[in-house]
Amino acid sequence: MEKVYDVIGVENPIMDFAVSIDRLPKTDSMSIMHDYLWQSGGNASSAIAALARLGAKCSMLGVVGTDEFGTFCRDDMVRHGVDVSHLYTQEGGTTFTICLAEEETKGRSFLGKMGVNGPLTDVQVEESYIAGARYIHTSMIECSAKKRAVELARKNGVLVSVDGGAYTAEADFLVTNSDILIISEEFYGALFDDGNYVENCRQLVEKGPQIVIVTLGSKGCAGADRSGNTFRLPPFSGHKIVDTTGAGDVFHGGFLYAHSQGWELEYCARFASAVSYINCTSLGGRVGIPDRAMVEQFLKDNTIDYTGIEPRKAFYRSVMKFNKTSENSLTSTGGGMKRLEAAEY
Repeated sequence: MEKVYDVIGVENPIMDFAVSIDRLPKTDSMSIMHDYLWQSGGNASSAIAALARLGAKCSMLGVVGTDEFGTFCRDDMVRHGVDVSHLYTQEGGTTFTICLAEEETKGRSFLGKMGVNGPLTDVQVEESYIAGARYIHTSMIECSAKKRAVELARKNGVLVSVDGGAYTAEADFLVTNSDILIISEEFYGALFDDGNYVENCRQLVEKGPQIVIVTLGSKGCAGADRSGNTFRLPPFSGHKIVDTTGAGDVFHGGFLYAHSQGWELEYCARFASAVSYINCTSLGGRVGIPDRAMVEQFLKDNTIDYTGIEPRKAFYRSVMKFNKTSENSLTSTGGGMKRLEAAEY
């Protein structure tokens, strides 16, 4: 069957409010906010945004709410070049998360309010759509389309990529039905109690995946594949880390892009690490996503060209606009979220 998409993401996008603070405040105390940005987010969703910005042809399968956040999430996918013909709208609110990046600890914390997650029908998760992709990519975040999409992908020879961010009840199903499994240190810790990362990735390969990688944050990453190839890579350095929100998400996007180019395992992981590292030098999970030229330049000489990123920062900082209508009242533009066209960044 002709392939229409490189990658289809399976997940419900969410709305993020990214905030940079000096540290988490203690009860009855205050901390200083350095910066804030409104962005769309989600594990698989941000991976798909990264893939599209790198040059892949992508689509998104899932639902958003009928609120302004849902509208923004849909529009943001379009701004990144993602097809949204299978991103459906359901009555209700979109999941909203406040993402707190701590300057003092370099840690991150999240406050979340769940939104719509109604079931998608078999008609909406159509076989021809899934079969028309080279890969599908999903996460551990709950999404009603996930199991059927994975089953249809397996049936039609579509490679299944899984973001193992947290070990959940469906982890076994996703591990055994994945081709590319990239897990977090948290997921790894639910399975293993030692630091033999390469050997334990080899063990997970025996459960079904062709490739298993564990991302280790400031300790780099490690992995193995079915052909016996292994690697252990250190992290990049030399630039200020602002926020690690979305680090794993865009690593997945970078790895899938590299894998789709037919590159060898270790270089795929190095390319993905560079995508993630560059993104971490900006606030939020999506504003700092680089294009391919930026990644290749960084890998060549460790420099980051922020020319294309600065307009995105300005955009995400200003999407909430308020107009003064009288001396004592304010009303929001467009119901709250300012809708901007793709050309504006």
